[in-house]
Amino acid sequence: MKPYKQTMIALAIAGASTGSVAQDALEEVVVTASKRGASSVQDMPTNISAIGADALQKTHAMGFQDLSKFIAGLSAVDNGPGNQQIIIRGLSSSAGAAQVGTYFDEIPTTGAGGTNVAQTDLQLYDLERVEVLRGPQGTLYGSGSQGGTLRYITNKPQLSAVEGSLQADAGTRSRGAGEIYQLNGMLNVPVIDDRLALRAVGFHRDSDGYVDLPGLGISNSNSEETSGGRLMATLVLGERTTLTASGWYQKLDLDDQPLVTQDEDARDGLVRTPFSDELEMYNLTLDHELARGDITATVSHYNRKTFFSFDVSQFVPAPGSVNQNRDNELLSAELRYASRLQGPLQFIVGGFYQEREASNSSIGYFVDPATGLVPDSPTSFFDTRADSDLTNKALFGEITYTVSDRLELLAGVRAFEIETGSRANELQSPFGEPVGLQDPLSAESDDIIYKLQASYRFNEDILAYLVYSEGFREGGANPLNLNTEGGLPVPRGYQPDFVKNIELGWKTEWLDRQLRFNGAIYAMQWEDIQVGLLDQTQAFEYVANAGEADLLGIELESVLQPRALPGFSIRWNASYSEQTLAEDTPGYQAGDISAGRDGDKLPDTFPFSAGIIVQQQFTLAGYQAHVAFDASYTGKALTTFSRRSSDAREYGDYILAGARVGADIERWQTALYVTNIGDVREPVNWTVEALEGIPDRILTTQPRTVGVSVSYEF
Repeated sequence: MKPYKQTMIALAIAGASTGSVAQDALEEVVVTASKRGASSVQDMPTNISAIGADALQKTHAMGFQDLSKFIAGLSAVDNGPGNQQIIIRGLSSSAGAAQVGTYFDEIPTTGAGGTNVAQTDLQLYDLERVEVLRGPQGTLYGSGSQGGTLRYITNKPQLSAVEGSLQADAGTRSRGAGEIYQLNGMLNVPVIDDRLALRAVGFHRDSDGYVDLPGLGISNSNSEETSGGRLMATLVLGERTTLTASGWYQKLDLDDQPLVTQDEDARDGLVRTPFSDELEMYNLTLDHELARGDITATVSHYNRKTFFSFDVSQFVPAPGSVNQNRDNELLSAELRYASRLQGPLQFIVGGFYQEREASNSSIGYFVDPATGLVPDSPTSFFDTRADSDLTNKALFGEITYTVSDRLELLAGVRAFEIETGSRANELQSPFGEPVGLQDPLSAESDDIIYKLQASYRFNEDILAYLVYSEGFREGGANPLNLNTEGGLPVPRGYQPDFVKNIELGWKTEWLDRQLRFNGAIYAMQWEDIQVGLLDQTQAFEYVANAGEADLLGIELESVLQPRALPGFSIRWNASYSEQTLAEDTPGYQAGDISAGRDGDKLPDTFPFSAGIIVQQQFTLAGYQAHVAFDASYTGKALTTFSRRSSDAREYGDYILAGARVGADIERWQTALYVTNIGDVREPVNWTVEALEGIPDRILTTQPRTVGVSVSYEF
């Protein structure tokens, strides 16, 4: 007999899979985001959306950017391949730690990536589902879950069946971007029937570039290669105890970042800017069933090594780049107990511990003007080394009381203590005498955050909830030897910032469960905002706490699957939000009219976004086939608080569309697809250059891709 939790989840997933194929019921995706066992999305009084494996496959979702068309209020600042700043509800800051908690199964990966480095974009293969919780999730998920939490849930080893799959994907791209190839594979092997099983996943991706560097005589400079995989093991230790172990690895190499000008897929200059990202993750999770609850103990190790390069030729007398190496290592552990009591009272309590050690070097070199890269024996003009550490301790809990079969109340709390330390050594500087080894900087912050919620089920098909929740993210240290634009020394560090949220949400089904319509209205207050500012030289960024902002919005999601049209479904989502300052920033108070003032919109936020996916399943020559079409709209954003600034640039306001047609032929699945049908070329990230006369640099939407995907399952 399998442990209780594993059995319940397996049954729930089986039900979800059946629902996705049947034509007389809407798909039911099962989630575990409450950390209290499995539940369908519609039964959870929480603002959560989930994407099942079938939907991911039939819409050709291969990375994070493909998820936003499914989820209202979910977007990203695209910093290039493998480097995404995930945004929920427009809660976006140009600096500081992540604002969306990201988990791969039980592995938290929200730790700060460092200057210019955001979230790793792992390949989406052999996933069971993706869960997105919107709004602050601080009580259960801790630091970084200000805007929400994103959870990637993998398929676990199967104890009694050998199974596997292979997938090959090949496409050709517009704008001279050449070809893109991807190969994925999975193998599941029971080692001891009903006791021990292994599941291995591997992937490789190779993509040609599309950026030209005429100064160097180089075409298609931004080629990408990504390889990796994971190995998982499930061991049943007893009738009520299961141990799951996993190891992950991914290596991404980008020959040049896809920074281009507004007018063409090229940029001037004599500097190439490569990027690399190597990630290792390990996890052990023990699940044990007691008579009246479940204990989960999990420990994870996360190690990410990144290399980032950026052109600083405008600040030095010859072509040069600053090259940043960062090694970020996290050890995380959590122990929690989730009750299964007979009465109206249920609860979850736990403890969390995390240690992070990071080492960072930023070295400026003059490059070889023939290659655009740092030569073997380089000349440096800038050299700073830094080490930092963090300890995060927390106790958390949520208690739920069922007042009646309609009304449920919930209260949650998290008490945390974060200690940070850093030490830096400036060995060389182009802006004066280097300051050398600095005294260690340490800071400590502790607080308690809360969650209060009431949910009411009007009938079997209508559920509403009202929630107050809070979220936070850690503070940190700033670079050395910098002065503000006013000439004052840059503050040595910055403090945590906090988000408070009030939200009214609903989950409904209509027309005898042919139509699903969910949504939420929210008001959030963001306090002590961590913002990125440029120093007096305009070459280096630092972080400061500055002011407050109000965020108001609405999120809507709907699925229609009419029985009168067997196999047809349409799902859409839309979100509208306003993110405005609630007070003047310190810069504006000091006389800088380009700084933010009360009522200004936050930079790089898109008030309106929407997505739609239309799918038709049918029988062709006795085999199952499908046609799918998707489109997403991104609204307008501004690079600054207002148009008062000379750095103000408006971007956005575009539609991206894709299509896919495929068939399942026994164990084979094949599909033709196209992404970005209209070959839309629009900025997705805009960097305004500090010095006049130098063209701005942007990242654009990806070129149109036409391809074929073939997979085999056994």
